[in-house]
Parts: sequence; structure tokens; C-alpha cells
Amino acid sequence: MNEVTEEFAIAEGEGDRTYKYWWEAHEKFFRNKLNATGREFSEDMLLVCERFKVVDVKNG
Repeated sequence: MNEVTEEFAIAEGEGDRTYKYWWEAHEKFFRNKLNATGREFSEDMLLVCERFKVVDVKNG
């Protein structure tokens, strides 16, 4: 998680579009999900980050 770039975080387009917002929102999310399964959050945990590209938009 700690290798996610600011560029990637901002491109996600959530909140106020800052790296700080991205980090805090995702840390909270992962802490909650991991704690529910008896695991702990770690800043160096592995994340899979994907980018999607719209290739066709149909009108109507």
C-alpha cells in the first residue's frame, strides 16, 4: 500500500482528490475489513491497483 503513487491515488477521483484523503480513506477501509477477519493492517501490505480505460461509449 505504501508504494501507491500520488498520481494513482488522485486519478481514483475520490474525496478532495488528495493523496492524504486517499490514504486515510483506504487505511480506514482496510483496517475495518482486516480486523473483521482477525488480521491486522500493514502499510506495506500488497494491493492490486488497476486502471481502466473507457474504449467506447454508446449514446442513448
